[in-house]
Amino acid sequence: MKKSTIALFIFLLLLFINVTQNASAAPITLNQGIYNVRDSNLTIGSPMTVKINDPNGRVIVFVIDNNQYIREVTRLDSQSNQQTLKPFDYGYSVIIFGNTPVTFS
Repeated sequence: MKKSTIALFIFLLLLFINVTQNASAAPITLNQGIYNVRDSNLTIGSPMTVKINDPNGRVIVFVIDNNQYIREVTRLDSQSNQQTLKPFDYGYSVIIFGNTPVTFS
């Protein structure tokens, strides 16, 4: 009885670890505008990669914290069409200024 309980516990533990590791956020595409990080379903607490969808486009991405301080500014164009942003926190906002959609992943 004790061995079967331990085996069941280990099986459930391995199953839970496997399911949580495979779950990842789907890419989110945003156009020009001002977005709240929480409302736009961006991942909080882990770095995100931002890239432009059009290689001829140009975009500037501002990350603003809840005290209205600029935390990060990134310019995306044909030379650098992908950047990694620092982790977002609750209350952060993202401002996208440019002529092409931006994908967060």
